[in-house]
Amino acid sequence: MSSNQTTSLSIVLNAFGYSEKDCVVTPLGNGLINTTYLVNTGKKSVVLQQLNNQVFKQPEHVFDNADDINQHLNIKQTANQYAMQPTQQYKTNDKKNHVLDNGEYWRCMRLIENCYTLEKIENNQQAKLVANAFAQFTSALSDFNSKNLASIIPDFHNLTARLAQLENATSQTESERKKQAQSLIDFIHSQKAFCQEVKEYIKILPLRVTHNDTKINNLLFSYESNKPTAVIDLDTCMAGYLMHDFGDMVRTCCSSLPEDSAEINSMTINFKILSALTEAYINGLAETLTDIERSSLLIGVKLMPFMLSIRFLTDYLNGDQYFKTQYSEHNLMRAKNQMQLYKLFCQNHEKLTEIILRKPVLNAIA
Repeated sequence: MSSNQTTSLSIVLNAFGYSEKDCVVTPLGNGLINTTYLVNTGKKSVVLQQLNNQVFKQPEHVFDNADDINQHLNIKQTANQYAMQPTQQYKTNDKKNHVLDNGEYWRCMRLIENCYTLEKIENNQQAKLVANAFAQFTSALSDFNSKNLASIIPDFHNLTARLAQLENATSQTESERKKQAQSLIDFIHSQKAFCQEVKEYIKILPLRVTHNDTKINNLLFSYESNKPTAVIDLDTCMAGYLMHDFGDMVRTCCSSLPEDSAEINSMTINFKILSALTEAYINGLAETLTDIERSSLLIGVKLMPFMLSIRFLTDYLNGDQYFKTQYSEHNLMRAKNQMQLYKLFCQNHEKLTEIILRKPVLNAIA
């Protein structure tokens, strides 16, 4: 940890009522965007996080949205309408939900004890638990007016905007990176029919409060029950469409490979896991899920790897400004990986249709 980081941590800890000399600070998690620490104060442990203000241009909106969502979920939990634990942001000594120090934004959050995270689903029952947890989260927020939330990243899941960003990056990139990416750029341009299908759905889908980052590692599992106990990382919660959350969950849970694996020719889809996710997710939203939303889930499964591939590729062409990388072509490999997943979903369209649209929903999670 650099001396500047140490100085900032001291100032931030003091603002939340802690003394650096009484704290043990260690890195926490493996997020690609923010920098997170576990802080042991001697009496309790808390989570301290520095928000990436290059990604989140208005960090105050991130903190305020999280407060509003947590307040709503607390009410639902008290009324026995939400079984999981809401997250909580602590206030500073002067009653603010964040600290601004030297141009950097920090927050302090409750550590939900005796929990662990997962990077990969191991079996069908675990898949059902994951899908049900995210469905519970969305269902509990179904009566929260999504228009009351700030738009954290405008056009975050807007395919038209992402394509425009790719075009801009392509026109401005240095020639070698463009050369390396050209075949992928050409394939994206060939998918006009799918892009038009997405546009047509957007016209008729209802807006909801969506999480927008439904990866399995954004759930905390209880050591005691081995069941999800909290949905975390609310940074991108805002108005959105159900197909985005479902598609991102399937994207991260059903591929045989992690999203930056270079072994893309060996990639397969776990359809048993996909079926379990679908069953539990639809059951969890049974009272609020509309017919057009269920239909859109099929689009979302293809859309999310397609759009993330575009995002990785755009960042590669822009010189890796958004996602953290470990080598020069890391984002390009991620882009190829996600596009391979999109291609596999397209090749298995009939099987996806059977699972998502035609298969009857059976039993809800106990």
